[in-house]
Amino acid sequence: MQIEARDGRTRREERLAFGPSKRAPDRLVQGDAIEEAARLADGELDAIYIDPPFGTGIVRQGRGHRYADRADDPEAFVAWLAPLLEHSRRVLAPHGSLFVHLDYRAVHYVKVALDRLFGRDQFVNEVVWCYSVGGKSRRGFGRKHDTILWYARTEEWAFFPDAVRVARRGGSHMRVVLDRGAAVQEKTDKKTGRVYRYPVADGKVPEDWWADIETLNHSDRERTGWPSQKPERLLERVLRAVTEPGNRVGDWFAGSGTTATVAQRLARGFITVDREPSAIDLCLTRLAAQGKELAAAGSPPPPIVIDRG
Repeated sequence: MQIEARDGRTRREERLAFGPSKRAPDRLVQGDAIEEAARLADGELDAIYIDPPFGTGIVRQGRGHRYADRADDPEAFVAWLAPLLEHSRRVLAPHGSLFVHLDYRAVHYVKVALDRLFGRDQFVNEVVWCYSVGGKSRRGFGRKHDTILWYARTEEWAFFPDAVRVARRGGSHMRVVLDRGAAVQEKTDKKTGRVYRYPVADGKVPEDWWADIETLNHSDRERTGWPSQKPERLLERVLRAVTEPGNRVGDWFAGSGTTATVAQRLARGFITVDREPSAIDLCLTRLAAQGKELAAAGSPPPPIVIDRG
């Protein structure tokens, strides 16, 4: 199907349906991230997660300027990313949140830009995602973490702590004991000597460092071979923390489609964008396979509109 976009260009759209659904269609768009974000209405999304490419060597076209994506030029990277961050803030609902996934090379530059755009009071967390692979160095400490910056659109951001609880574990300062047949975790207040007990089954809300989610290895079933593919568990925690079923999320750098795949499985709507045809094809393959599984289980997801630009 061909439609005429608001800018007068003809856009090719396809539609993939899985069965009856009352929810609005999801969107998989091949195009420029900034241009596609600009087309969305104010307050349209409940959450946005982006993992922007940095240091790839690709020449990118931004709003009014062009730059080479080099690891030694983070300021140019931030200048290119800035319009996208502005649109991200605009299209978030008042309760919405933006998550920006970065590594050590760019995180400090981007945080300054986000502080200026959102305001320092809207900075919620600096999540440190720790992993065990890579990072060996003979000239310093091995780099084995990424950073996810979380900013809220307003002071009324949504957060669902019970949706992201993790198992409690015993440690040097907290031990697991049995209380009437149920496992509880004891913590002693060093100042008062008072002992607090927490049911292990209830779990706890994660702190801002995540060491319980590993990167994908070659044997993981979800691995696609796409560079920098993130594990579904990581995105699941992010989306569960700030959205509910029926909410809508955005990702301006689809890559392997992990954000969209997790959103589809969790009954969140999505719009995901990538300029590369191969990325769109990979996303569609993952979404189609999972969508058929969900439909077979009696919960068909909404249709997907594939916009080839």
